[in-house]
Amino acid sequence: MTIDSSVPCTDADPVLARVTRRAGPWFALIWAPFLLIGPVVTALTARDPVRVLSLLVLGATFTVAVLAPFRSWGRPRRRSELLFLAFLIMVTGYIVVWHADQEFLYPLLTICATVALRRRWAMGMVGAIAISGGIAGGIERGSLNAGLFLTFTAYVAGTGTFVIQYLVDVVAQLRRTREQLAEAAVDHERLRFSRDLHDLLGHTLSVIVVKAEAARRLIVADPEAARAHAADIETIGRRALTDVREAVAGYRSVTLGEELASARTALSTAGIELETEVPSHRLPTEVDALLGWVVREGATNVLRHSGAARCRIRITDEPGATHLEIRDDGSGGDAPPGDGLTGLRERVRAVGGELSTDSTPTGFTLSVTVRAGSRAGRR
Repeated sequence: MTIDSSVPCTDADPVLARVTRRAGPWFALIWAPFLLIGPVVTALTARDPVRVLSLLVLGATFTVAVLAPFRSWGRPRRRSELLFLAFLIMVTGYIVVWHADQEFLYPLLTICATVALRRRWAMGMVGAIAISGGIAGGIERGSLNAGLFLTFTAYVAGTGTFVIQYLVDVVAQLRRTREQLAEAAVDHERLRFSRDLHDLLGHTLSVIVVKAEAARRLIVADPEAARAHAADIETIGRRALTDVREAVAGYRSVTLGEELASARTALSTAGIELETEVPSHRLPTEVDALLGWVVREGATNVLRHSGAARCRIRITDEPGATHLEIRDDGSGGDAPPGDGLTGLRERVRAVGGELSTDSTPTGFTLSVTVRAGSRAGRR
């Protein structure tokens, strides 16, 4: 099982990402003030405090009804349906008493129905409210056009909210499914790797142990045979190392935090004092992994070649780029460049970053910059 790394896992629109991660009645709630502000202003102009209070109570009931399905209040769906029934009765009573604001309250009713009722009932209720409201409004005003317009606005308001709510739920489900598939793929790959590693090293290590025991027994009685066994151990070990490197190709995954902790332990063991300066916030996943590789290779070079007493790792995350610098006070670049630094340079370039080194008699500096526009820098 594999995951296509060419498919971006980030969200192009951060607002949409937040909405789909925290699904809720947000689209329904934003319409309440727009639909109620007109009736409230009219009631205030008419100096009718009872009517104003009634509209405020309607708005509060609407808000509680559409929030109920997303709260853990006992049985949230049953509670929201009862609240919708109360809201329907209150709207009907308001229209009967004041004979006004139908063009605002019927759309509000259909919006509430799409969120508060179960999905299999919602659209039927939206249609019933839109048709009955259009008929009542048309008869009261003696205008077919007024009735049709009221039916249309109420139905479109309810249907639009229903579709948006449904799509948000689908996107949230797809996101959860993608995360579950990614976790399953990782578990499958770990199982494969552990099996392959066992197959690669189980027999090899057993042979090495046997040959090492034979060499130990023969080292005095037959030095030539012991030397042959030692040569075989070396050959088998090199072959096993090659096999392991091939097995882990494409599997390796590191994090910056783990590598910083590992570097601190290793350098401390070697008597090298490590000073770190890192951002308090979490870096994007690809940037975090890349800088983890840089820290691993940089710390290894400090251990092997520098002879340093102090090492400093500094990471800064600016709006346009992320920078990492590893500086030691050792002997500089006396050792020839190895495959590790060459491979690290290729890894950094592959994501559009830049790697540079500066060697002086008083120290060695490794610097990496990942710009916000690069593949690793995209959040």
